[in-house]
Amino acid sequence: MQKEELLFKTHYNGLCHFAWKILGDLTVAEDLVQDAFIAYFRNTDQVSTNDIAIKNYLYSAVRFACYNHIRHEKVRQKYWKVVGFTEEDNTALELNMIHSEVIQEIYKIIEQMPASCQQIFRLGYLEGLSNLEITKELQISINTVKTQKQRGMKMLLKRLNPEFIPLVIFLLKNI
Repeated sequence: MQKEELLFKTHYNGLCHFAWKILGDLTVAEDLVQDAFIAYFRNTDQVSTNDIAIKNYLYSAVRFACYNHIRHEKVRQKYWKVVGFTEEDNTALELNMIHSEVIQEIYKIIEQMPASCQQIFRLGYLEGLSNLEITKELQISINTVKTQKQRGMKMLLKRLNPEFIPLVIFLLKNI
């Protein structure tokens, strides 16, 4: 067994426990201990080869890394508190991203529709005009409006990612 591997196996568990007692988070503790070993192995020429000196170096490195982590977490929490960003905001942000993806997908499909169908679909579903308002604006029959809206909706539902269909129905009703 190499010297580095023996050193790691000898001190790793104790250092992890030490860091965990400070932080209360084993995953972060393990990461910081690994970072301390990496720092030691990069600077072996600057640390005495004495086992006690090596142990002291590692424990000091882990302790300071833990304190830095705690300090960083406090700053991060203070920042989010000042900004006022909450879990609800994160959920709302994710919903906005999904909403944007769905809208982008809808517009791509609408652009593939024939021109007359596209125009009527936009007026009816995206601009919220009634069938009667569309007939007056375009000077076409109400049956043409209904037919083109149905064709557009069939094309949309046929080409749309199935995961988006419930959201599309919700969006089109609330536009």
